[in-house]
Amino acid sequence: MKIYDCTTYYSEDMMLDLRFNILNENVHKFVVIESTYSHSGNKKKLNFDINNYPKFKDKIIYKVIDYEPNGLHNITTESPSHFKRLNSLKRIELSYNFMENGIKEAEDQDLIILSDNDEIPNLNSSAFKNSKKNLIVFKQLFFYYKFNLLYEAMPWFGSKACKKKNLKSFAWLKNIKNK
Repeated sequence: MKIYDCTTYYSEDMMLDLRFNILNENVHKFVVIESTYSHSGNKKKLNFDINNYPKFKDKIIYKVIDYEPNGLHNITTESPSHFKRLNSLKRIELSYNFMENGIKEAEDQDLIILSDNDEIPNLNSSAFKNSKKNLIVFKQLFFYYKFNLLYEAMPWFGSKACKKKNLKSFAWLKNIKNK
């Protein structure tokens, strides 16, 4: 079983470098998705540069979304205020589901992990290594903005994983709630 680590990217170079270094020994491929549109719909330049990560170059699958999702609300001064948020959610869902393009070479038994950049799962834990579950939800540390601001009162369930054969969609995986 190979592991594919999938994440979106905006401009978090330090966090992505940290992620690559921590997960490198366990991950077969890193799937990085970037869009030419921000979540608010503004056109943006691409920020990811694979040359910034020479150590991981052969492991990175970088994919670019260069279009907007279907069904966006037309925003005018008379539009309900929640239309902007609905459009943002559609862009986020598109970015997750676009990850499908990065796992085409994965086999049915390969593990697909979905995380935000700052949600780095512990792939060396015995709980992970011994898990036989079809769906894995990682319990992670919760930090406020900086590594020295750990909030211990609340566990964070961010990264999620399943075998490719069980993956309905990346948006489905992202929206799984911990029980």
